[in-house]
Amino acid sequence: MPTIKLMHNSASFADVETSATTVGALRIERDIPAGAPINVNGQEKSDPNSPIVDGDMVAAVNNNKTGG
Repeated sequence: MPTIKLMHNSASFADVETSATTVGALRIERDIPAGAPINVNGQEKSDPNSPIVDGDMVAAVNNNKTGG
């Protein structure tokens, strides 16, 4: 099972074990909305078949914030 550094619903990266091996599988596993951009190692990955491997840095951004 890969361990990635994931930033999702937080301000920093955390080590996370995942069974996902693609961006699409990670969206399902972590309940990341389809419209939320996902960056892997600093590059946006819109293809759900883009691979995720051990040690990747993955950032998912939700833009559904309101207020202030």
